Amino acid sequence: MTLRIQTLGDQVWTIAPRGRLDLPAARAMEDALNELCNAGRARVVVDLSEVDYMASAGLKALLTGLRRARLLNGDVRLAALHERVRDVFEMSGFDQVFRTFPTPDEAVQSFAECGP
Repeated sequence: MTLRIQTLGDQVWTIAPRGRLDLPAARAMEDALNELCNAGRARVVVDLSEVDYMASAGLKALLTGLRRARLLNGDVRLAALHERVRDVFEMSGFDQVFRTFPTPDEAVQSFAECGP
């Protein structure tokens, strides 16, 4: 799995994992989210368009990042979930925890709508 991290929009960062979000990849995802939060970058969009498998460790990493971002008055929003990944979110109830969007651009725009 690879991770691409970049800034999009006004103070919004994206993390775009590619491949399977299993245990080793989940550790990398959690580290990336922690690094962004440590740097004060707590408005994050996770682009899941290239993730075809989500393990429970991946869910935990995202939830840990979400909690950390919210402590800093930020948020983690998800975009472009494949059907199989969306099914995992719905079965686990995580679709009620995270805001999800069809595209990364729409997720970035949602931060603009809620102000700085």
